[in-house]
Amino acid sequence: MSTDTTSSYVADTGSIEAILVLLVFLIAFALILGEIVDRVLAAWGGAVGMLLVGTYYNSLTWCTGGGHGEAGAVCENNLFEAIDFNVIGLLLGMMIFAGMLEISGFFEFVAIKATKLSGGDPWKLVFFLGTFTTVISVFIDNVTALILIAPVTLKICSKIEISPIPPLIALAIFSNTGGVATLVGDPPNVLIASYASARDLGFGFMSFIYHLTPLAIVAWGATLWFMHRHFKKWREIKPQNVEEVITEDEWAAVKNDTLMYRTLGTLAVTVIMFAAVELLHLDLEISAVSLGGAGIAMSISMIGVPHEKRMDIHEVIHKVEWGALLFFAGLFVMVGGLEAMGYLEAVANWIFDNFGPDAVTRDDGTIAYVWASKRDEIMLAIVLIWVSAIASAIVDNIPFCAAMLPVIYQLGEMSKDPITGVAEVDIIPLYWALAIGCGFGGNATPIGSSANVMTIAISERGGHKISTKEWLGVGVPVMIITCTIGSIVVALFYDHFLTA
Repeated sequence: MSTDTTSSYVADTGSIEAILVLLVFLIAFALILGEIVDRVLAAWGGAVGMLLVGTYYNSLTWCTGGGHGEAGAVCENNLFEAIDFNVIGLLLGMMIFAGMLEISGFFEFVAIKATKLSGGDPWKLVFFLGTFTTVISVFIDNVTALILIAPVTLKICSKIEISPIPPLIALAIFSNTGGVATLVGDPPNVLIASYASARDLGFGFMSFIYHLTPLAIVAWGATLWFMHRHFKKWREIKPQNVEEVITEDEWAAVKNDTLMYRTLGTLAVTVIMFAAVELLHLDLEISAVSLGGAGIAMSISMIGVPHEKRMDIHEVIHKVEWGALLFFAGLFVMVGGLEAMGYLEAVANWIFDNFGPDAVTRDDGTIAYVWASKRDEIMLAIVLIWVSAIASAIVDNIPFCAAMLPVIYQLGEMSKDPITGVAEVDIIPLYWALAIGCGFGGNATPIGSSANVMTIAISERGGHKISTKEWLGVGVPVMIITCTIGSIVVALFYDHFLTA
């Protein structure tokens, strides 16, 4: 959610309007996972349903420029304020880059090159492409990595006549797992760092590497082990046309070398700018960097270029996954409805009441919160990992993470001593737990992360539908394995996560 947008109304979750909003969400979620209707239609049907409930009961009022009643605040019954256009803009810009590279023949070039390196062995392809995707996800967000690599995977599998579904699922899961390692690797990490820095909590570029990269490496290795076992039958399928592909000249697949070189150059500068915004504290949104880079790439591809090598803008626009962008927007609206009706605050209260510190009444009647033991403090972080993982699998980790950021902050505020003002609950390890849970939990379902949604969209455009059942068979075990590893690491090295 946008940082300057807040819900000014928190309803009783047992009220009729709150129940209706939850019912709308559950129906939309069932339609999406059950593949009963198109996921875009289901998401926007749920979004419109929530807007109708909010309008009828006048209960979903959102304010920009401040909270309800504050000077300068503008409040209206409009859940569209819940859409994070910074994320939408980031994805749109990177989709434009991917479309231009596809038109130039770059993906065909990489497909032939990767097939030659692997000798046509399906598992080697998964390993090479998975490792490459993970490395990319360390430096740019995993959604962008999938936008760039998934079309290559489709090309390779088409050439050697094997199913692209196992490698596409593997790449998405690898990118989610590897993306946990750095600040820019996973959109939830970007949200956490942005929220924390606005409150002087730290969470800089190097702190993510220090705290999460070792864990991500271990989790990635465990994921690779499981994939190798799970896709055993697929690995044993003998690919076709391997000799023919190996003899192909990859450079002959490049249709427009000028467009390819200029797009890759601009993309490299854009990626550098992603890192520079954080390291140099530039006052730029990541969406501005992404869309600006895409605009520059399109512009320079037309300058001084012969007519026959000029890019067709309409063809690039056609390559954008508009359906996926609309799906994300609808999902943001639905999660915004849940937050506005108080469900996420209820989650915070439930966590605090069941796993928070004990309330102690002083002689003067004031209440202080005290941990019974450090084990209970560690348990709170582990619980948050699993709550975040399960919830991210249901509502997508980006909007869930955005909604949970103030919830965790509230946990610290709730535990403050009324006299000293010192919070008993240290929220720093809870934010690390949120990053772990959102990153690993997003693997579980097709809508668990933005990378998953993009993979599904690209696969469908290539004529290969990934069913919910196929994804759950891989994603749920991986989520359980990686979250278990994360929980063990946090339990054993809790002090490591006490700093930002």
